[in-house]
This record gives sequence, structure tokens and C-alpha cells, in this order.
Amino acid sequence: MEKKLYRSNKNRILFGVCGGLGKYFNIDPTIVRVIFVITIGGLGFFAYIIMALVVPKEDSKASDPSDAIKENA
Repeated sequence: MEKKLYRSNKNRILFGVCGGLGKYFNIDPTIVRVIFVITIGGLGFFAYIIMALVVPKEDSKASDPSDAIKENA
């Protein structure tokens, strides 16, 4: 089965990006959150916002990144 990146519906605080990344890389989402907080002064904040717009939710029917952006925005 193909491994895909989704925003988490269950393990989320804001948009579920860190929960989805934790599940994708098979690590604790708290570690991903700490990395985003450490990098928040620079690129981390913008990367998080972009991922919240581009990465589809777990139960999403979007098959194309442009469909995911329309669904998330």
C-alpha cells in the first residue's frame, strides 16, 4: 500500500499537520511539534501554514493538490 501524507483528524492541536507528519514518519507528533516551535522564528511558521493549506485531511476525497487547496481554503 502506498504511504501518503494526510493531516490528522484525531491527533491535532491546530490543523493536524504535526499529527499527520508524526504518523507518516512513524514518530511521536510531540517531537514534530517541538521541531516546529524551535523553527517558528524562521521558516517553520510559513512551512506549517503552507502545509495546512496543501496537505489534505485524512478523510478527504481530494486526489490532486489543487483540489486539496480548494477544500482547505
